[in-house]
Amino acid sequence: MGRRNILDVIEDILRVLNRNDEMSVKRISEEIKSEWETTIKALEFMKKIDLVKEREGKKTNKIERLFSLVVRKIHEKL
Repeated sequence: MGRRNILDVIEDILRVLNRNDEMSVKRISEEIKSEWETTIKALEFMKKIDLVKEREGKKTNKIERLFSLVVRKIHEKL
């Protein structure tokens, strides 16, 4: 994968989370076709500015980080 602008990654994350209730980091990365590390950095930034919220889910003895939008449908035009 080529290097992507972080703003493009954030826009893609907003678009994907707008269509889904909550998603794991892995699933978001796969959906937006971005590296896992880049996705984490973008999600951490978005969490700091209250665009997304995080909760830990437990799926078969493995804890995963699940993210969702703080306010649903904030970017309808995306």
